[in-house]
Order: sequence, then C-alpha cells, then structure tokens
Amino acid sequence: MLKAGLLDFVEEIIYSLTCELQRISRRVEIAELKFHPFNDQVSIYIDAMRLDENAEIILDTSFTDTTEKLLRICISDLEIDFFGLLDLLELLKGVEGKNGVLPSILQPVTGEYITHEQQDRELWVCVCGNMPNYNGFYACDEDGDLIEPGNDGEYLYRCNYCGRVINDRNLQVIGINLNPNNEEG
Repeated sequence: MLKAGLLDFVEEIIYSLTCELQRISRRVEIAELKFHPFNDQVSIYIDAMRLDENAEIILDTSFTDTTEKLLRICISDLEIDFFGLLDLLELLKGVEGKNGVLPSILQPVTGEYITHEQQDRELWVCVCGNMPNYNGFYACDEDGDLIEPGNDGEYLYRCNYCGRVINDRNLQVIGINLNPNNEEG
C-alpha cells in the first residue's frame, strides 16, 4: 500500500513538472534555478531539462557516458529524492516561459467572500460580478488550475472572469490566479 502511494506521488509530481515545462516551452538551464535539487554526486553533471517529443522529461547532462537522461531514471537511480522533486516543481514555477509566459501561482486573499442569489445557493455572484450564466465557475485545484469536473471531494472553483479561487463549502475566496492553466488536468 505504501509502495503504491509512493508510485502515485511520483506520477503526480512528474505530471506537474511536465505541465510546468509545457508552460515554459523551452529548455531550462539548471543555472536558472535558485538551487540544485539533485543530490551532490550528480548535480554538477546536470546542465538543463526539457521535454522530448513524447512529453517525457529529459535532463541534458555532461556525464562521460551519456548526454541525456530521463528524469524517471534519475528517480529510480536515487539521484533526486521526493523532497528534491517537490523543490524542483516549486523552482520551475518561478521560471519565466518563452515569450514571457508567467507561472500559474495563486496569490492568497483573506476576508473576501462571494455571494449567491437569495432564492438559489447555486447561482453564485463573484466579487467581480461574474455569474454562472456569464463566464461561469470551473472546478480547479488549490492553485486555481482547471481539473477534470466530477472529482470526488471537489470543493474549489475558479471564477472564469477574474481568476478568484472559491471554496464552495463557505463561499470564501482563498486567492486569485491571474495566469492559471486553462487545460483540464
């Protein structure tokens, strides 16, 4: 059970890393990152990362026997641990993409709530004035990026006009994402 949970974590983090690299849309030099998340024995040999034509994460390396290595292999070779993967994701969120595309980052908001029509709790009215019949509200994750609708335990929605992320349990706005990922995960 623990092994299955760890494998699920690895798949989820690889998916998130892939999404960030797709947003960035270019080769990311490791020198662009604030620090190196790989272990000390290999960090000096890892030069950059990118996606290949199959959307696999490739590390460009200066090892004597290979110039590129799959991130999945680095994980299985214990060259980056789970905390390093989490760090790598956060570091990539700070990298500007091609043509200045900014990362999808939620700016926290406190004390703000949306309302609903008196007769209908499902007819939300966002702080910006958006309603379901205008631009609408869509299921999202805690960063405000769209997710597949219908997931169990879904409780966050994003205003499709202003980017506010709303907790549907209490209608509290938890943050605003002005540059969300608009593709469903």
